[in-house]
Amino acid sequence: MRYEKNFTDKGLAKFGDSLVNFTFSLALSEYLEKPTGERVPNASLAMALELAGLRNAIPPRTDKHGKGDIAEAIFAYAWLEGKITVDEAARILRANFTEDVTHFSRRKEVIGRAFAEVFKVIKERLEI
Repeated sequence: MRYEKNFTDKGLAKFGDSLVNFTFSLALSEYLEKPTGERVPNASLAMALELAGLRNAIPPRTDKHGKGDIAEAIFAYAWLEGKITVDEAARILRANFTEDVTHFSRRKEVIGRAFAEVFKVIKERLEI
């Protein structure tokens, strides 16, 4: 498979979208102790990048959707490079979830903070 360390690559972002949502659904299913399928809001991914100190990976004037795409591309690249596994990322997410992960208005922040911990690991391993 051919892929580059280009976090604005739309194909990498699309692949990352699937990986991120699968990883989140796995972590949430284990946290709730019942199967569930959920999507990660772009706002949460944008927050995660900021909290993880990955602002330098985001081009200027990138909107929330674009930041979400970049986060997904970074996750996909890290997974493809063998720098993180779905199981490890799900474990990190679960460890950082609070009961508000299912709350209507507070869930975006909880998800963003949990994913920030995943992106901190990725940042260190990819040396971004």
